[in-house]
Amino acid sequence: MLVSNRIDTVEKCFESFRPLLEQIPSEFIAVDTVGDEKSDGSVDVARKYADKIVHFEWCDDFAAARNAGLKEARGKWLIYLDDDEWFDDAGPLIDFFSKPELYENYDRISMMEHSYTSASQIDYVSNKFSRISAIVPGSEFVDPVHEMLKGIVYRNEYDLKETFVHHVGYIGKLSHKKAKRNQQIMNKELEKNPGNLHLWLQQIAGAGDDEKEMLKVSEKAISTLKSRELDDWNITDWIEIFLYRMRGYARLKMWSDLDVNVDVFLEHVKNPFFRGVAVKFELSRDLNEIGIEKASKWIHIYFDAVEYCEKNNRNSEEISYFFGRDISKDTMYDAVEMYFNLCSKESQDAYEEIKKMILDVPWHIFDEKRSNVLASSLKYAINEEDNATVEFLSENFVTDGILSDEFVKQLDRIDIGIESDTAQEKFDQMIEMIDAKSDSLWIKQHARKEVSDDELKNSLCDGITFKYPNEDLIRICVENRHSPQRYVENVSFEDVSKSVSAIVTKESMHLDGIPGFASRIESVWESTVQRNYLLANLRKRYIFQESMALSKVMDESEKYCQNMLEYANNIYLPELCDSASELLPSEVRFAILFGKALKLKKDNHLKECLTYLQEALEVFKYSESLIKRIIQSIELEQRKRVAVNNEMARLGNQVKSQIVALISQGQNEVAAGLLNELKQITPEDPDLATLEKLCQS
Repeated sequence: MLVSNRIDTVEKCFESFRPLLEQIPSEFIAVDTVGDEKSDGSVDVARKYADKIVHFEWCDDFAAARNAGLKEARGKWLIYLDDDEWFDDAGPLIDFFSKPELYENYDRISMMEHSYTSASQIDYVSNKFSRISAIVPGSEFVDPVHEMLKGIVYRNEYDLKETFVHHVGYIGKLSHKKAKRNQQIMNKELEKNPGNLHLWLQQIAGAGDDEKEMLKVSEKAISTLKSRELDDWNITDWIEIFLYRMRGYARLKMWSDLDVNVDVFLEHVKNPFFRGVAVKFELSRDLNEIGIEKASKWIHIYFDAVEYCEKNNRNSEEISYFFGRDISKDTMYDAVEMYFNLCSKESQDAYEEIKKMILDVPWHIFDEKRSNVLASSLKYAINEEDNATVEFLSENFVTDGILSDEFVKQLDRIDIGIESDTAQEKFDQMIEMIDAKSDSLWIKQHARKEVSDDELKNSLCDGITFKYPNEDLIRICVENRHSPQRYVENVSFEDVSKSVSAIVTKESMHLDGIPGFASRIESVWESTVQRNYLLANLRKRYIFQESMALSKVMDESEKYCQNMLEYANNIYLPELCDSASELLPSEVRFAILFGKALKLKKDNHLKECLTYLQEALEVFKYSESLIKRIIQSIELEQRKRVAVNNEMARLGNQVKSQIVALISQGQNEVAAGLLNELKQITPEDPDLATLEKLCQS
């Protein structure tokens, strides 16, 4: 280990591998690169742990410093660290070196390194750490910076996942300082040895995010190496230098230069991984500029790169430290989605182009984004009534004769988004043709069919539930008048919530049908927490929709409040629900307060009703539109009542004047008849008693 002036971390480094020294036959050689006079105390700390201290006069050459220590080594394996690095846990290393079947059959260990970017040691960049290696006579380090251990042919590398290395050498100002130092060392060495491909590569990589500098250095490197006839397409360093130039062209949007370079590159390079990196740069531009034919070609080359990693069971970053992240499964599936969109915009025969791509996608390669591409592919094929392609897709998702949940979930995504009856009928016909074993598929195929209770029990496995994507079990039961309770029991609330969300989304495509569907649910399914949760969510979706007539909304609002209250009473203490306690979830409190407001409205206590409505709104802001509609309707009703009362008062005053006139004319009998009519119009008028006495006098 090289020891410099890192008194802040050096002991942590030593302590991290001390258990290894104590439990595995080994020796610790510390290379002092500063000397006692200039040391900050790190060398004294090293003396407490090291079996041997090698003094090295620093000359800006890391390889020479490491070789000074390597010459003293007697072991068969070498671990080389710096004093700003330490193992998180040496236990997995001890385990490895305790087993001959491991250390005798592997010649290198790799693990992850967390290279921290902040002093808090929270943010970091993950890199591969492969500095644990078997060594042979003649092994040596080369290159004064970013040194490499040469003279070893690696056959088997052991990926140690149970631990990792901490690295704090490039935090804050240290990063700039070290980068500047490394650049100076490399410049000096390249002046002496301009044919050093490895240092040119490191020099280019050192440009970081400065695209112009990266392109400038890579072009200089290519020109220099070509002039010395070192442009060997069989050497990885040359390939990666060339790739850096193409990365520069792509980032600076120099598309014509990129096209020329990619053509040259693909002509010379046969390795699928590096070919994939090259076309990744092409795919980083707007595909409309490339066109369908070229985009398809690039994507197929990218397929080959991803499959190359899969077949060789290698992580892309193991193949190339510099370009490993350019080859990924999620990027592959993103590219396919972009290609589908391109075809839909640009081609008159869009589906034919899309179908060709569907048939070539390496569906066996899993990634979370695969599901999106599968859903799009199924949707295109179903819309075109292409049963053969739907069948092809299903076959790619069958394992041991069983259709995967992933496939059925994507069918469900399509089903949920269907808006018209015609599209629904087409969808049902297409999935009916899928011939594969799956309870979830059977449920989807029978979602809109007549199914007896016996057929349900006999067709599905024991223990089947309505857990997504089986939420159509509710529809099958309800529409065939069976209680679905046995399919919702023992389902976690998280899964209940997910299935209910899918049901509500599907029913939202036909909002007018929600009240009828909810009513049918109530007619066949006894009151349970799951039923009431579903009903509350269905009715919530209905009543919060502004396009619904308020009269219909009011009918369903009362039922929503009742469903939510029954649901809450099954979960929370009754006294909390009675008082609409602040301990309850906001929507439960809203439903309780809203329900009280609706009852007050029905009883014509409008002032108190408005108070509760305002309180409900403050509790649940999502209800703003609904509450405002109801408040506006109440205020309109109040204005109408005031207007009617005012009109009645005006008419009453006219009639009272007529009655007084008739009495003054001695027509008391006629006045009494008119007074009886007035009592019907304004029964609370305080003048009625006086007028009645006058009529009788």
